[in-house]
Amino acid sequence: MPISEATSEILSQKVLSFRQRFGEPHFYLACHAALPLALTPDLLYRLWANFQRDIHGEVLQVPWIAVADLLLSSLCQEVTYEIYEMDAIVRNILLNELKNTNRFGTERISELANFLLDYVRENLTSPDIERRDLAQAQRWAALAYTQPQESARDLATKLAELSLDEKIERVRLSSLIETLAEPLIEAELEPLVIYAQAMSYFARGNLTRAATIFAALPTETAAIEIAGVRLPIPDIQKVAEQILPPVPPLQIVEFNIAQLVQEPRRFGIGRRWVVRSQHGQTQYFTENLGEGIGMELVSIPGNHFWMGTSELVKNLPAQERPHHQVTITPFFIGKYPVTQQQWQAVATLEKIRFDMNLDPSRFKGANRPVEGVLWREAVEFCDRLRQHTGKPYRLPSEAEWEYACRGGTTSAFCFGETIMPTLACYDGTEKYGSRLTGRSQKATTDVGSFGVANRFGLYDIHGNLWEWCMDHWHENYEGAPTDGTAWVTNDKYQYRVLRGGSWIDEPKYCRSACRNGVAPTNKILTIGFRIAVSFVNSSNSIE
Repeated sequence: MPISEATSEILSQKVLSFRQRFGEPHFYLACHAALPLALTPDLLYRLWANFQRDIHGEVLQVPWIAVADLLLSSLCQEVTYEIYEMDAIVRNILLNELKNTNRFGTERISELANFLLDYVRENLTSPDIERRDLAQAQRWAALAYTQPQESARDLATKLAELSLDEKIERVRLSSLIETLAEPLIEAELEPLVIYAQAMSYFARGNLTRAATIFAALPTETAAIEIAGVRLPIPDIQKVAEQILPPVPPLQIVEFNIAQLVQEPRRFGIGRRWVVRSQHGQTQYFTENLGEGIGMELVSIPGNHFWMGTSELVKNLPAQERPHHQVTITPFFIGKYPVTQQQWQAVATLEKIRFDMNLDPSRFKGANRPVEGVLWREAVEFCDRLRQHTGKPYRLPSEAEWEYACRGGTTSAFCFGETIMPTLACYDGTEKYGSRLTGRSQKATTDVGSFGVANRFGLYDIHGNLWEWCMDHWHENYEGAPTDGTAWVTNDKYQYRVLRGGSWIDEPKYCRSACRNGVAPTNKILTIGFRIAVSFVNSSNSIE
């Protein structure tokens, strides 16, 4: 994704601040640490121990405490336990400094790359898939700076091996290539970077944008050869129908919409909040999971909406800004969060990549939402359901989730500017923007038990459980996609987005715009999810 000038300037200032605060020796270590895609305390300590001198033999005088100072600084973000990552722009700033300094230059880049290749070699054959994938990514990064043709050949080969259904891996690999764009472009391998960008959009379903980028490739055929590897260019028109099956037969469902409004009290003394009920109607289909268990998915029409929190609203987190317009294409999303009986039905289907705990929930109940689910388990649920049904089930993007949650509203909650404990499952002893309080449920509740939906016909969209989204966590919306697709990077360890709040949270954390990010390995009893799916011939068009 393109990065704004403002974001680039902020990150440049962050690097400068680190240099001014800690001094040159610490800065030298930071420059050396920028070549790996991810850092661990062990890797950084070994970098410190092995690169005590510059290429002329002069001692760098980097103290051992610099290892901890760097990992705990603003240059690094812990993306999971003892795995840290630098922003791609920060890495490039530091590596350019290393390359253009007489004390280091390209000779030191080569030394670092060879060191990293040796360091990850053992893990390339590890039985742990995540450790193996990280080692392979580190290897490609090292080769990009020393043997770019070999790196490009390996990356292109991996891309060519992926099927169209392997969307997550395709996006991850494409994002990795974009991270390595600078050394690859210097080696005259820009077509690989362009191809990766196009495939990233293609995998996320933005076929129009993908076609535009594919058109920029220097080829007039349906393929391009990069580093000796033939990469096919998909026929967007034909592939669309293969990727997105037609909409299944739809039914009409009616529901009650709750709206919190203020009206004068009796005799005109003050005002009070009251719930007004409205009638709603939408289309949906039911996915049959067997043994009488179904999963209802509601039609969400395409449109434009303003995502996040307006700059005019005070005392709310900067992570909800900037307020920006997003275009959403039609899709379907779960009427409710995934329940425990739905989870168990899918958990018995054929395994794709990961095992699924058959009964992970603490709060038991067939119609209670499943909780204690890892992000990758939620993705595994979607993958198993996709293979079983032939429909491309997935987690919603963060933009899709907020759009679906708001249901056309611009208020703090889909019910209005406040919320009350008779409408949702949250910590009702706390209030938001009103005096409306009550009791706390102290546990999840059966889905749909409050009997009210938002304007799109979705239940439990505020509270009950935080819900996983497909996106990686970013500190704000600078540079975020505006087409409704998920904002992902090449780092599978980076935090993932949660939305909606939970049974234990104050109402301010259950707002439509509220965002949270946690490690994908986070497995607690406040996290669940609902699923989404897109089809090729939805009748709901963007207005």
